[in-house]
Amino acid sequence: MGENVAVLDYGSRWLKAGWAYNFPTEDEPRIMTPTAVMIDPETPDSGAAPELVRPVKGGKIVNWEAFESLAYYALYDLLGWELGNEGNVMICEPLLTSRPDRETMTQLMFEVFNVNSMFCQDQAVLSLYATGRTGGLVVDIGHDKIDFGAVVEGVTNPTSVRRLEYGGEAVTHYLQRMLANPHRAQQPLQPGLDASALAPRTLDDESAEALKELCARCGETESAFTSACSAPDLDTFTLPDGQAIAVSGAEGLRLGEGFFQPGELLGIPAPSLAEAACDSASCILDSLLRKSTYEGMLVVGGGSVIPGLPARLLAEVRSLTPLSVTPGLVVTPEYMPQPQVPRDAGWVGGAVLAKVAQLQNHFVMKADYDEAGPGAVHRRCS
Repeated sequence: MGENVAVLDYGSRWLKAGWAYNFPTEDEPRIMTPTAVMIDPETPDSGAAPELVRPVKGGKIVNWEAFESLAYYALYDLLGWELGNEGNVMICEPLLTSRPDRETMTQLMFEVFNVNSMFCQDQAVLSLYATGRTGGLVVDIGHDKIDFGAVVEGVTNPTSVRRLEYGGEAVTHYLQRMLANPHRAQQPLQPGLDASALAPRTLDDESAEALKELCARCGETESAFTSACSAPDLDTFTLPDGQAIAVSGAEGLRLGEGFFQPGELLGIPAPSLAEAACDSASCILDSLLRKSTYEGMLVVGGGSVIPGLPARLLAEVRSLTPLSVTPGLVVTPEYMPQPQVPRDAGWVGGAVLAKVAQLQNHFVMKADYDEAGPGAVHRRCS
């Protein structure tokens, strides 16, 4: 593979992989595979069904053996690595990745995957690199967690890191509960619309996930959400398997509102997006740096593509900050492909940094690993 760098970005729902040299282009990341592995039963003759294992939960690798199998499948079978000619790899880490886990990843890459060199960086810093910035407040809305981190001069401030233990998965489950509600057809609609289309129904997790991506949206303000729910419209969405499902506008709005009222709607006692974002930024003690952090908010991850959500977060944060601060959203540069940024901002930033870090000889080399072992990663990766 020569000097090519494979960029690997792992999360609880998706693992993304691609080549740094080929970016920016809409073809990257070229690999996007579910973070799940089918494990055969230990006794083949037992008649037990294979078990679906998800090696990453809440931003942490909980099953290294399954993760190794998944990474092998992504890098060799899908991306085209060749045994004995693996090349280099860039690892995009979730926030709060521990030092032992980083060392385990380093050991896995050098001893199992036989890479020439590797580099790793947290996804908050990489997300900002994807937009050409080195500072700001990153809000990463993932599958089963939401991370917040203030980045100053290319380094995440560790005291600012916050994590909410819910994400898109909780919103999907909320949608399933709404669809199965026996009183669903009794909700008010605009005059002339037939509420009988809203008969209760049950959806599996994958179908509900697909429907959520089609119908979720967010009101501009809480009052706008309440007003829109009083007499909503009715839309029909077709899922990939061909099912046609009617969803009221109020149901779609409630999905986005769940991020701002998690206790009332999702049943999760946790701060809202805006409250956690302000809590994170307030850890920057220098007033000028804190002001610039608020002015550079970046919403990334799968939840960032919900229509209206970034604007709603901005409005909520503005209501919680003093008048001397003017919070703002980072605008994705026109030369960056859409919707990879901000949805895949961590991977995109990894591709950007991989080129720079390799040119400046910041990668952990095989000689470094042979000399210092897995701890060598802490010498070169912040």
